[in-house]
This record gives sequence, C-alpha cells and structure tokens, in this order.
Amino acid sequence: MLMCVLLAVVLLFYYSHEAITAWLYQQKFRHIPGPPVDSFWNGHRDTFDRIKKDNAFLETFLHWRSLYGNTFKFFIKTRPVIFSVDPEVLREICQDVVNFIKVDHLPNRSLFGQRITGTYSILTGGGQEWAIKRKVMSSFFAKQNMKVLFPKLVVLMDSLLEKKIKPKVGDGTVLDLHELYTMIFSAIPGVAGFECDMGINRPEEIGKIINIFLDVIPNQLGNLRKIWGFQASSMKKDTVQMVIDMRTMGKEMISEKRKELQLMDESEPPTNDLLAWLIKANDTAGLTDEEVTDDIMTVYLVMDNMSKQLGSLFIYLINYPEIVEKLKKEIRENPITDYRSLSKLRYTELVILESLRLAPVLLRGTRWLNKDVTVGGYHVPGDCQFQYSQYVLHRIEEYWPNPREFIPERFEHGVPNVESFSYFPFLAGARACLGKHLAMIAMKLTLSMLLSNFELTPVPTETKPEIVQNMAVTRLKGGPFYQFIPYQSTGYVNVTNEPNSTQDIQV
Repeated sequence: MLMCVLLAVVLLFYYSHEAITAWLYQQKFRHIPGPPVDSFWNGHRDTFDRIKKDNAFLETFLHWRSLYGNTFKFFIKTRPVIFSVDPEVLREICQDVVNFIKVDHLPNRSLFGQRITGTYSILTGGGQEWAIKRKVMSSFFAKQNMKVLFPKLVVLMDSLLEKKIKPKVGDGTVLDLHELYTMIFSAIPGVAGFECDMGINRPEEIGKIINIFLDVIPNQLGNLRKIWGFQASSMKKDTVQMVIDMRTMGKEMISEKRKELQLMDESEPPTNDLLAWLIKANDTAGLTDEEVTDDIMTVYLVMDNMSKQLGSLFIYLINYPEIVEKLKKEIRENPITDYRSLSKLRYTELVILESLRLAPVLLRGTRWLNKDVTVGGYHVPGDCQFQYSQYVLHRIEEYWPNPREFIPERFEHGVPNVESFSYFPFLAGARACLGKHLAMIAMKLTLSMLLSNFELTPVPTETKPEIVQNMAVTRLKGGPFYQFIPYQSTGYVNVTNEPNSTQDIQV
C-alpha cells in the first residue's frame, strides 16, 4: 500500500513538473495567433488524426491561414510549432541556413536504425561538409552540362519505349501511370554513371523497392503501439534487408567507379557522370564512401519525385481534356531532334510549371530555429520547430487568381512570383534544388515520348486517384490509370547529329 502511495506521489510530482514546464514555455508564444488546441497534453493530435483520414491535412492549414494570417502557431503535443506562408519569411528561411536548419530526425534518414540517406547527403545534410558538396555538385547540374547529358537521356527514352513499354502495351492496355513513370525515372541514373545491372536493365525493380521504402518509412512515426506492432512484422524485416541490399549495390558501384577514375588522367570527372561527381564532392568534403552511398540512395529517392510529379499532373488532366489535346498537338508537331528543339515545347513547359504549382512534390518543409528571430511581425523564441507549405502557398488567391484552376497560361510571360518567394516548387536560395534543370528536361522528354507514340485516355476506377496530403513529399493513391492505344507517329527522336550521342546504351 505504501509503495502505491509513493508511486502516486512520484507520478503526481513528475506530471506536475512537466505541465508547469510546458505551460511556461507556451507562454513565450501566446502573442502568436493560432487555432485552439484539442487538449493540453495532445495539442492538435485529435484534429490531425481526423483530417488525415479525410486526406484534408494541408487543406486544414489553408483554412487556418484564412483565419489567423500567413504566420500562426499550432501544437504537436505540448510543443508550439510556427507555421508560415509569408513570402518574406520564406525568403529568410531559404537564405539563412545557419539559423533555420534542417531537423535531425527526418524519417528518410534511416529505417528502424538502418541507414538510408544518413545526415550528410546532398539533400538532407547541413553544415560545412554539405556546403562543400553542394558547391562541387553545382558544376555537374549546371544547365550547360545538361546539354552534354541530353543525348544519353534521349537514347534512354527511345530504348525504354522499344524494350519496356511497347512490349506491354497492346491496343487498349490500361496502365498505372505512376508505376510507369517510376520505372522511367529509376532508369535515368543508369545512364549517368550508376552502372549496375538492376539500374540499367531492370529499373522497374529499383522503382518498386523505392516505393516500398516510402510506404514503410511512415511506420516509424505515430504512437508506440503502432511502432511496436510494425517492429514485429515481416514487412519491416524484409524492407530493412532491401535497404541493406541497395546500399551494398551502391558500394559496389562506388568501388568500380573509383577503379575507372584511377585510370583516367583528368583533374575533373567526366561531365556526364553523376556518380564520379558525387565521389569527388564527398572526397573534397573529407567524407567517406558511406556518405557517397547516402547520396546514391538520395538520387534514387529524388528521381522517384519526378514520377510523382507527372503522376500528379495526369490526375489533374483527367478534368482538363482540352489541355491534353493542346499538349498532344504541340508535342506531335515538334519532334525532339536535338537539345535546342526542347525550347519548342513551350506549352509543355507551361503545363509542367502549373502542375508544380498545384501539386508540388515538396508539399511542406520543416526547419529548426536556432535563435530568437522576428518573422511575420512576431517575435519567435529560438529552439522551436518551423514549418511552411508550398501546397498552401500556391493556393493563396492574393498571389494566384483562381488558385484551384489548372491554368498553364498563367506562366505564359515567364514564371511569376519567383522573386517574391510565393512560387518555389524547387525551393530557393541556398537550398534551391540543384537538379531542377535535369528534372525539367527529363519530364519534357517523358511526355514527348509517351504522347508521340500513344493516345492516353483516363480510365474510371472504384478508388478515385488522389494526392495524399499528410506527408512532406507527395504520395499518390489509386493510380492514375490510363488506357494506352498506339499512335502512328512520324518519329520520336533523332540524335544522330547531336554531339556526344551514345547509341550503345543498353536497357
């Protein structure tokens, strides 16, 4: 009996101390508006659980923004989190990488203790090593260097068309476009120095593995009962083994690439060899092959982002058949013959830009605030979490008239709102996406390849295709499914006159 009383006293003291500490911390944020909490201990957890089921996570933040302004607070348990879509605040977040830092606990860095992308990758890293790596890699991803990589990409697309797509497409075949795009973009590293059998000849297998990773990663989050339940599942064990196998494959590629580089009498890596540049970047930063492997994993994850971008595009195009017709007309009248001919696909570019506005791959981002700052007119104490959302920002009517309508023509006279930081699907400033030029080229080539050779018609399904809102990166659910009917085109690509053409690529 005495032990029970003592235990009760200890628990009462502990929770009282925790409650007082949390309450005192919350008082530092009381001047910042925000929605009322569901409960003191759980913050907005009940609200989040409900809106996740309804796939209305970011729509709720858009609603809160209409009530409380561009900058407001919400609560994760007892901790206040600052949310902002104020363009000036976003400018500061993107430019000040010292005080607004990447959080250490991003779920894609490891899977139940097994390293995936680590903490020093070109995407998720920070600090001096990351800055050195980024400076080196900017040379590879420069627009002029993409011209050198371009011939390999067009030959790859033609090879995928003949060997992977046409054999599975009969007259009226229905395909999941997200799966198809995943296969296409998983093949791209294979022509940029990632020379392994699976990456070059079986890219669909890498695509499936990456999507399994992405499906399983969220199981590290949530309540302990959910996490413990998944810990004991065979899927957790199988997925962790997939990560180990992918990293082993990456280390084998690195070993072979180092042997190649030792035989070369050159100070710089080959301009079209991404892996060689990643090795140089990590060597320059004083890192090891473990970090190069992190970057290999990161590249495959990022390539999958492009598949989601085009999948999202075709979810929207279901309701805009007139845009599809205009897109097909431009592509079929302007076959790609060399790098310069990409510029003729102007409407195609507008369509991609609009899809990046309405369905950005990066739906929201998180930073950790190191010190006290004034943002959005509010004093914000340091040592707190900061979130923003491209999804919300790109739906604010003050910046985007008719924000929910898919209107490619809004980009006809250039990309509006970039300098004002109210359009940044590729982020901006010091953390702007290095691969944005490669992404645009690859997406244009993919659309050109498919729409030059097939008529695509959306197929109704019991489950409506949708973009899942509750993760930081876009996830697609339920397709989209399209029927493929072969189209007699006059030809897709001809790069025989393009310098550095590589006709011997195997897929």
